[in-house]
Amino acid sequence: MNEELKQDTSQKAPERTLLIAQLLFREKPAEVSVEELKKAVEEIIGETELVYDSPNAPFFALKDYRAAFQKEEGREYNSDVDNGDGTVSVPILANFILCEEFKPIDDPMITSQFWDYTGDINEFKYHTSVFGMLSGSMGYKKEAELFLKEIEVAVKCFPTAECIYIPHSGKLTSIEHFKAGIGESLAVRFIRTAVNARFFRAEDTDDFVVDTLGFFALGAPEVQMHFHGLEPNSVVSYVYSIASYQFDGEFPVKPYDTVDGLDENGDISQAIQWSARYEDALIQPIRTVLDINCGEYASGNRE
Repeated sequence: MNEELKQDTSQKAPERTLLIAQLLFREKPAEVSVEELKKAVEEIIGETELVYDSPNAPFFALKDYRAAFQKEEGREYNSDVDNGDGTVSVPILANFILCEEFKPIDDPMITSQFWDYTGDINEFKYHTSVFGMLSGSMGYKKEAELFLKEIEVAVKCFPTAECIYIPHSGKLTSIEHFKAGIGESLAVRFIRTAVNARFFRAEDTDDFVVDTLGFFALGAPEVQMHFHGLEPNSVVSYVYSIASYQFDGEFPVKPYDTVDGLDENGDISQAIQWSARYEDALIQPIRTVLDINCGEYASGNRE
């Protein structure tokens, strides 16, 4: 990436945000009926009930995915929602917005970081959106699992879609890339679909930054390395590996823990230990990252 980018240091990521995916089309997709969509939801996600019958924005209540809330004193609840422990549960809503015009993206901080699909995103003219209302209350793994299933439903129902774009992370992937990940672990699938590893070079230096963007939507920390003298592609793979380890293990790395580092061949080695700590990201949007101090290869002031 040779384009000079200007940071907006006032840009701060929210503590968490709604997971939304957009399927992109060059031409307006064929209409999909609510009945067809409901059938796909039941095949991929499970038993459901249509609760908002809009032809362009139907909502489905999901029996197997539920949000729990504290009971309100003095209010009566149906037996099917009262958990008996002071909480009540309601179904998560799977939401689909079936066709809208896709607005061009001209922010180079976003467009310079498309790696899995290198075509022009602004060639796409329409998009379908998917998201789950109340899903953030389930815990991040169930939320991620449902998000991927919702995307799978949309991919099944809209075969002319070419790409998936995740607005909160700037991740752009092909439909083929998404399908190839089906069957992988939840961590791998979520990261390859919704978490972007970005790559930046500090102006007039040989210092680089690789960071992830996407975990903040789950209320979780990203991963970052500020370095020199390492092969950048190896660092990108490494950062993705640490991100997967964090996701799988409920984000187990504590401040100033050590993690396995990279050897001279760019392979992860237990013989090399790098320290890690949590801090604000170097690159916008400002958010919490697990910064890995890669020893002799580390760049920047780490006092």
